[in-house]
Amino acid sequence: MAQRVIAGRYELQRLLGRGGMGEVWAARDSVMERGVAVKLLQEHLGTTEGEELFFREARTAGALSHPGIVTVHDLGRDGDGTLYLVMENVPGRNLGVVLKNGLPPVADVLAWTAQAADALHAAHSARILHCDLKPANLMLTPAGSVKMLDFGIARYISTLTVASRVVGTVAYMPPERLLGKVGDTRGDLYSLGCVLYELLTGRTPFGDLDTPALMYAHVHTPPAPPSSHRPGLPPHLDALLTELLAKEPDDRPPSAVKVRDRLSHPPEFSPPGPPPTLRAEPSHRLVGAVSGRLRPQPARPMAKPSHQPWTHTTGRAVLSSPAVVDGTVYIGSDDNRVYALDAATGTPRWTHTTGAWVRSSPAVVDGTVYIGSDDRKVYALDAATGTPRWTHTTAGAVRSSPAVVDGTVYIGSDDNRVYALDASTGTPRWTHTTGDWVYSSPAVVDGTVYIGSNDKKVYALDASTGRGTRRPLPHRVTE
Repeated sequence: MAQRVIAGRYELQRLLGRGGMGEVWAARDSVMERGVAVKLLQEHLGTTEGEELFFREARTAGALSHPGIVTVHDLGRDGDGTLYLVMENVPGRNLGVVLKNGLPPVADVLAWTAQAADALHAAHSARILHCDLKPANLMLTPAGSVKMLDFGIARYISTLTVASRVVGTVAYMPPERLLGKVGDTRGDLYSLGCVLYELLTGRTPFGDLDTPALMYAHVHTPPAPPSSHRPGLPPHLDALLTELLAKEPDDRPPSAVKVRDRLSHPPEFSPPGPPPTLRAEPSHRLVGAVSGRLRPQPARPMAKPSHQPWTHTTGRAVLSSPAVVDGTVYIGSDDNRVYALDAATGTPRWTHTTGAWVRSSPAVVDGTVYIGSDDRKVYALDAATGTPRWTHTTAGAVRSSPAVVDGTVYIGSDDNRVYALDASTGTPRWTHTTGDWVYSSPAVVDGTVYIGSNDKKVYALDASTGRGTRRPLPHRVTE
């Protein structure tokens, strides 16, 4: 039996799920020849009010452009009157499904929540609220990034001149909305706190209460600290969640970007004991004589003590070399992850999951981490959160380490090519084909890219065009 086709181009293939507003289908766009997701308005919502909500979802989401927010492609009404919304089909699992497989590592939870906070910041900057944030609306992609779904009941902040109706999921709803008051961005932060609490502990802040008791708890009852359900959580997470889940919006953090930064840069460890001071030289260092007595050698300032030794264990071998920038260690691992670790303590600030080994060594420039992976991709990640800014796919594993000069990323690949990519977008500026794999990492000096290849050659390429220079290279390396 042939599947339904919407608007003459969107071929519905399989049902992905049903929600409060409609069905979501995996589909194929026959015009653009790509996979998409199509949301259809449920028939019982085919009223003027339901249609208004549906169109508001589309326009709200369509106004946002952020790597952590699902992209809206199209909106319309089919010939039979069915309303439809076409979005990117985000692969992966939502965080509600992830939780069913057990508690995730704390480092992953913090990275995911920081990415969600960054997406909220983008929405709030556009004067848009989400109003239904929950694990099911956060999709974890195979690359380890988080995409925020379903702005279906979001409101433009400027339209909130009267109290919003109580719409959403009660387990994640801020007290002010349950009381029928006008909400603002801090309501989304309360919901984000509920999500973070559940990801850390496996339960929502007030457990499995019935709806009336749950509503009362949101308004009147302080939640137990998450460390009471998961011993060993650091105190700064208890403190952050106390603020996020405050009953009064004024007691919560002032913005999503502040929450993102606190998740990405937890307080540094302070070892016990008094602060270091200058020490007197021991008696055996006394030298010389004045009037027949020993005199002390002049005191010299002591060097600032180094960080306390630490180790951080990853899932597999670490063959990547670290980059240390602004108190953070960035490094890849054969467990398919890029790590950002506090340089003083080794505490993870975020991790980003790729599709294969990460043996490339990172370059960190202007707040962006550039790194390659055996999954054939070059990644540009936000240095503070690990959120992908762009990825560029090659035809081979990327074990070369990037060089970033004058807004261009230079890197080699196992597809026998050297790439020059725009550092802001990942758009290729040029590629140069060699005779074999390019494991070597480039050096860029005076407008020339120097790099080696498994074809036994060293290349000197013009940095702006990728063409060979007039230098006596490529030079054949003899065995």
